[in-house]
Amino acid sequence: MSSSFCVFPRQMLLGGSPRAGTECRVWENPAPGRCCDSVGSLHPLTAEAGVQTSWSVQSRAQVGLHLEATWIPPEGPSSVNTAMRCPAMLLLLVGGVGAFRICAFNTQRLTLAKVAREQVMDTLVRIVARCDIMVLQEVVDPSPSVISLLIRELNRYDGSGPYSFLSSPSLGRSTYTEKYVYIYRSHKTQVQDHYVYNDEDDVFAREPFVAQFTLPSKVLPSLVLVPLHTTPKAVEKELNALYDVFLDVSQHWQSKDMILLGDFNADCGSLTKKRLNELVLRTQADFYWAIADEKDTTVRATTHCAYDRIVLHGERCRSLQHRAAAFDFPSVFQLTEEEALNISDHYPVEVELELNRAAHQIQPLSLATLLLPSLLLVLPPLLPPSWA
Repeated sequence: MSSSFCVFPRQMLLGGSPRAGTECRVWENPAPGRCCDSVGSLHPLTAEAGVQTSWSVQSRAQVGLHLEATWIPPEGPSSVNTAMRCPAMLLLLVGGVGAFRICAFNTQRLTLAKVAREQVMDTLVRIVARCDIMVLQEVVDPSPSVISLLIRELNRYDGSGPYSFLSSPSLGRSTYTEKYVYIYRSHKTQVQDHYVYNDEDDVFAREPFVAQFTLPSKVLPSLVLVPLHTTPKAVEKELNALYDVFLDVSQHWQSKDMILLGDFNADCGSLTKKRLNELVLRTQADFYWAIADEKDTTVRATTHCAYDRIVLHGERCRSLQHRAAAFDFPSVFQLTEEEALNISDHYPVEVELELNRAAHQIQPLSLATLLLPSLLLVLPPLLPPSWA
């Protein structure tokens, strides 16, 4: 029998099983790792109608939105009351549930007119909703309306919020100014403090807007983010001065756990490899460049430049790092280059901190972990024959 998978927004699952005809995305036997248009990716499974199952670790790592989906045959769901959950398998598959994703994205002259275009707003929402904290750069609209509209659409999107934001003042040396804007899931993190770096020597075209966030982690209860969008004319000078910002923040909050991130313009014509390797942030110990020099963070097929970077500092912060990457949103969302360039000519960059992993490394085994072998022993009788 032909089968299909239907992925539902989390609020629909929490509110009860869906009915036939409910709006959702459906694919016939999706290939392993295939990215869904708006939610995520699933591996093909064999199950009885109405069985509740969970995302695979690979799928959640690719998209990172929700933990559950429902398999439904083409003719629609069977009795919703027969939906069955498998706690032991869920324990196996949600090992990465503690991943906390921090992102940075140069939105290329973000204005109210730009987000008024439906495809632009829809794509921005889907990009930002992947992240627990997103730092937007090149927000050039002086009014707060552009971010207010984005927050409104995010909070309507998929139930992964609520979202809040923190914006810098407009920063710049002339009539052209930009803002740094943090968008974050307020049920997972909160802003503890923030300030605009006091750039007495006027080194930066847009001085960093530094913020300290709480983290849902006993190992690392707070983390400092330092975003920077350099001007291409003074990349080396600004990146070397970023070390002074690091020292200032370290003294200001007595914290060494920090992430420096943003569009550094740290490649290609803006900064040669030789000059890059001579930066203070490269020669000083304990700074880890999570986005490698050979990565491409640009949308255009004619360019291959690692402009956008994430740099980690601090023993605890670095020990939590799980993965870092540029997010190729045109491929994931199946956009042409022209459509993608309507959003930005940059990819977002992101780093995941595996909060649970660090906790497991320093804490005794939990009761659930100790009982897992016993649960697995009784698991096969609970599953449909095709799963045993």
